Amino acid sequence: MKIDGQRLLDDLYTLRKITATPGQGVTRFSYTQEDNRAREYLSHIAEDYGFSMETDAVGNIRICLQQSKGRIIIGSHIDTVRNGGWLDGVYGVISGLEVLRTLTDSGIASDVMLMIYAEEEGSLFGSTMTGSKFLTGKYTADDLTDLKDDRGRTLLDHLEARGYYNADLPLTMDFSSVDRVLEIHIEQGPVMDTEHLQIGIVDTVFGMHVLEIAFSGLGNHAGASPMVGRRDPMSAFAETALAVEKIARDAGNGVVATVGKVSVSPGASNVIPDSVRFTVDVRSNNDRYTTDTVQRIRETASKIANTRTVDCTIRDVAASSAIPLSRTIINEMAALAEDQKLVYRMMDSGAVHDTAMLAPFTDAGMIFVPSINGRSHVPEEDTAEADLIRGTQFLMDHIARTISQAQGRMRDQSSKIRSKP
Repeated sequence: MKIDGQRLLDDLYTLRKITATPGQGVTRFSYTQEDNRAREYLSHIAEDYGFSMETDAVGNIRICLQQSKGRIIIGSHIDTVRNGGWLDGVYGVISGLEVLRTLTDSGIASDVMLMIYAEEEGSLFGSTMTGSKFLTGKYTADDLTDLKDDRGRTLLDHLEARGYYNADLPLTMDFSSVDRVLEIHIEQGPVMDTEHLQIGIVDTVFGMHVLEIAFSGLGNHAGASPMVGRRDPMSAFAETALAVEKIARDAGNGVVATVGKVSVSPGASNVIPDSVRFTVDVRSNNDRYTTDTVQRIRETASKIANTRTVDCTIRDVAASSAIPLSRTIINEMAALAEDQKLVYRMMDSGAVHDTAMLAPFTDAGMIFVPSINGRSHVPEEDTAEADLIRGTQFLMDHIARTISQAQGRMRDQSSKIRSKP
């Protein structure tokens, strides 16, 4: 079964235009007007093909053939970071949609579902994979009001404004009938592009731990305050930011740490700040490495605050464990890549993905395609059209082989039953 590569690209280019920042990358936050326009576009396609499309209480979308139970789930997301790229997440969504259309065009009866996870990036609430965390029970009803955006609006406020929330709808999902969960994604790093790889097969998705650190000092006039005796939280922040970089480098083992979001109060050029608040994102493929690094950062930030006589508070924003994906699926994908003589390798994912949240409940697998120059989460994010088409075809071939093997097992079972005396 061959996918329609041009149809895939046309959809991607159409969704690229749905952004709050035209000409400055794609900005499509969950529960916004842009998010709604993207959902409407997908709804029209689903309607044209006779697919059912349902939205749950937190905004996750399910698209499938009527009466499908979704034994195979293909999933990703359509939300972005601010001024982000045009392929992160949405490539996986349109690839999944293309698989559904190809199966339908070929007259193949299948039990495949496309899942579009809400608020994967965490752009609104500072917590990634919100939709899948509700599906798996990691988030509960309490988090509907605990999660707040920068303006103090809760997740529940956003859901009610869009008409998604219904107290009668379950927040979690029953995975008992799901055989496997799949996701195809751009790599978002330089490995595949540098090594000229065609397909990446994900082994482990990095775990992550996000801290919010706040330094509070003494705000004062920038010119009238001598350098001696200052209680400057910005200086404490600067020293800590450099320490975070060194701690991660010294940790080795693939540990990465990033100071990503900084808020300075009052934020005037002629005023010594009275407070600085910032996030630190730590990731690795081993939870022990992540935990050790986070602990060192905590201790270092506290020590710097004490030395500079500023107050320090540290809180956990979000955390997820490193998740090894299904060895069965990895082996199947490797065999398929070998059969097709593709240039591939097994690799870890430094970025977190919703599929990792679902991995403890069923077999889970991920496919990567190259990111040009390893750029992602920026307007320059890009992947060659040939790589986009090849990746989706590889996903299609994997699913077709999975369906064929399942049907073969059913025939064998039926044959055994009929042959019994």
